[in-house]
Amino acid sequence: MLSKKVQRAVGFLTVAVILIFIIVKRRSSGLDYEVPDFKRNQLEGETGRSSHLEFDPFDEIRSLLIKSPVVIFSKSYCPHSRFVKTLLSEEYKMVPPPTIKELDLHPHGSELQDALLEISGRRTVPNVFVGGESLGGGDEMRLLHGQNQLVQAFKKNAGRRFRISKVNKN
Repeated sequence: MLSKKVQRAVGFLTVAVILIFIIVKRRSSGLDYEVPDFKRNQLEGETGRSSHLEFDPFDEIRSLLIKSPVVIFSKSYCPHSRFVKTLLSEEYKMVPPPTIKELDLHPHGSELQDALLEISGRRTVPNVFVGGESLGGGDEMRLLHGQNQLVQAFKKNAGRRFRISKVNKN
């Protein structure tokens, strides 16, 4: 039987190895923020077996969030979406620039919008994701901007490889 000190040391060593593994995995992925592997409700057919979906909206969303620190889910005709896209493009400089996914122009836009509800609790657009997390929509962006907290909120979530600054209009 191992003594309590040895058991404790083995426990600490195990935790340290796991943490090192997580850090190395994150660095090798190029991300310094974490994008979750979204849980999905599998559709079931009449036989009780899971239906095979050619298009997986959860994988599509996860892929977008991995590729870009800022993703805006939008609709081209939506005035709230237009406001957020204009605000972020004219009032702020972002590197890399946000990825914009127009749901009304996407062949699976409705499926993506349903998945966004499960992921973020919000089905409405715009839906602004920063560092893999939804920061909200038009009202939230307007509030963050109005309180001069948008830059701070984006920096906090987006990671080190993302740069944002407010544009000085002279």
